[in-house]
Amino acid sequence: MPKIIETQIIDLEFKISQKEVMNFTSQYFENSYITFEMIQSVFDNTGIKTRQFISPREWFDKNHDFLEKNNLYVKKALEVSTDLIKKYQDLNYNKIDNIIFVSSTGLSTPSVDALLINKLKINSNITRTPIWGLGCVGGAVGLSKAFEYCLAFPEKMTLLICLEFCSLAFLYKEHSKSNFIAMALFSDGAASALVCGDNNRNNMKGGIKILKTHSTLYYDSVGVMGWEFVESGLKAIFSKDIPNIVKNKVSAEIVNFLKANNLKTSDIKHYLLHPGGTKVIEEFESSLNLNGSSTRHTRKVLQNYGNMSSPTVIYVINEFLNYGEYEKGDLGLIASLGPGFSSEVLLFQIQ
Repeated sequence: MPKIIETQIIDLEFKISQKEVMNFTSQYFENSYITFEMIQSVFDNTGIKTRQFISPREWFDKNHDFLEKNNLYVKKALEVSTDLIKKYQDLNYNKIDNIIFVSSTGLSTPSVDALLINKLKINSNITRTPIWGLGCVGGAVGLSKAFEYCLAFPEKMTLLICLEFCSLAFLYKEHSKSNFIAMALFSDGAASALVCGDNNRNNMKGGIKILKTHSTLYYDSVGVMGWEFVESGLKAIFSKDIPNIVKNKVSAEIVNFLKANNLKTSDIKHYLLHPGGTKVIEEFESSLNLNGSSTRHTRKVLQNYGNMSSPTVIYVINEFLNYGEYEKGDLGLIASLGPGFSSEVLLFQIQ
């Protein structure tokens, strides 16, 4: 079965404490129905201490139109992706057979992966799949697509890149609740994974063997999460029902997926969940009967980075691989949620 052999993440230059983000958020919402007490209450309960951004603190003190923000997206996406790929010390660019580039926070044609291939002179015969619109579920879906490719072509290797600059969707002095929630939770980031098939020469390395994947789109829930396109750019859409959907639908889908593979939740030792927020994590813990240690890597990434949308689950996997306690043969689960409303689940085993 295809295997995740290595992951890389980016620590961006500009780190801003949650308290400082709260301060400029309160300036955005001056003279609105959202009071400072409301802002403080939400920020204090996010579980976030620090977030990272592509722009310095003072950038957020001015209004920026969509053209300016999108130009910044393209410029920084190429820079950050380049830095990310260069972190693979022994990667031969000519041996990358397939690239999947996941991003939903900016627009570029040619897509950013094409710009990256040109800049680094990556294999010119590479198969490319740029994916837009998946939001927070994108990291897990990207891994599933890499798995499917390497399952079909076991001698091949896939490079997955997930990149999001969510701060470009912070709308200056736009007084909606969704803008407020976005500013309380989201940040910028980029992460990557190398996935190879059984017959690829890199398969001898350790890592995470992907056993099965499971995709679900929940009917009549398209308005739960996504973008609204406004003159100033991308405006977040969030529903307060997301934790309830986890409780009433997503958790049952995970249980049924495990049952189909002759497994129970108690058979899964490691849960690598996209940290959509503390309430979402708590619903996963409650409905799947998980203890705190099962989701500690998820909570740590949320604490240190915030929700970076699609790359966040790769940050969790990277944290687990580098600092987790695991043994060969352990079973684990990767799970993310996103627009649609949808979920993506991957069953894995430690090699």
